[in-house]
Amino acid sequence: MNNTLPTPLPRLSRRSKLWLFIPIFAIMLFLGTVGAKIAYDKFTAPSVYKPANQVTFTSPVQKAAQDEAIIIKESGTKALLPGAKWVPQTFNNCAPATVSMILQYFDFDVNQNVTKSHLRTNPDDKNVFTYEIVQYLKSQYGIESKLFYGGDIAILKKLVANGFYVMVEDWLHPNEDIGHVAIIRGFDDEQGVLIADDSYIGVNITYPYEQFEQTQWKAFNREFLPIYRPGSEELLKTIIGDAWDQEVMYQIIVQTAQNEIAQNENDMYAWFNLGTSLYALNNYPEAKTAFEKSRSIGWPRRMLWYQIQPVQTYNALAQYDKALELTRIGLASNDSFAELHLEAAVAYKGLGNAEKARSEAEKSLFYSPEWEPAKDFLASL
Repeated sequence: MNNTLPTPLPRLSRRSKLWLFIPIFAIMLFLGTVGAKIAYDKFTAPSVYKPANQVTFTSPVQKAAQDEAIIIKESGTKALLPGAKWVPQTFNNCAPATVSMILQYFDFDVNQNVTKSHLRTNPDDKNVFTYEIVQYLKSQYGIESKLFYGGDIAILKKLVANGFYVMVEDWLHPNEDIGHVAIIRGFDDEQGVLIADDSYIGVNITYPYEQFEQTQWKAFNREFLPIYRPGSEELLKTIIGDAWDQEVMYQIIVQTAQNEIAQNENDMYAWFNLGTSLYALNNYPEAKTAFEKSRSIGWPRRMLWYQIQPVQTYNALAQYDKALELTRIGLASNDSFAELHLEAAVAYKGLGNAEKARSEAEKSLFYSPEWEPAKDFLASL
């Protein structure tokens, strides 16, 4: 009989035990973060539209016949344009996925990988500007669109009632700072909601009027893009009215922003929208004042990912050091931003540093190889 006792296992030191807990803690932290994100998205996600009665779809706007009288339909209390099959966006691909859905409305079947190859200028491109969507739709598919700012719920309703799909840029969730685009294709006054197709959330989702306007849309100066077939522009022009003229449009927005500031002098987005509109009107000194006031109240972390007019304002005023300060902030978390690299190049050129100006312009062209402004700037050095 063997009476030898088994050799005891070596005791782990306190440090060794700590190292064992680190991967466990990391896994728990990861699962907790993922779970919190899923719960947050579920809690903040808009509801799916459930009409009280059977829906009769509004007909999409068609090309007007020659000499046909332009008649604007009243908005009424509800309207809904035919929808698209949902295109759930892949990572950071809301604009290409949204454009894929837009193309369905016009009888094109194009997947988001194809639209992505045209709209995202590099694999890490975090923001597709609306003007890029406008150019793509027209050049590749002959679809017309026109970009406006300073919208409101009433104009969205009127456009939808008259057959226009409308793309809007907004925050993904209320009071967030992740830029997003969605397609407004309906509204229901009884429920107080807009009805949208959204590449992140789904189709037929609802946005409560005031919540959407104040906590998601306002941050982008209430930008909206009616999309239509050629031949419908005169109807659109009649609906939009005086704001068809860009200068008049920005003057109206200036007044709106000033009214909002009069009600709340700490309205950060009102100050920012005032700045972008004054910049568009070439009033750079007052735009600078508005942007600096907005910044003093506190910008969201990603504000400069989507709107770079504060940088452009400083460059326009030859305040190049301040322009570079903002480009560093924007590029610190988004270095693949071609437009911001070009603004840095402009600032360095203004400071007489041709070498750094060239370097920044080359980065801009690296991230957007076909971008003509970067090519032109390099040629000017």
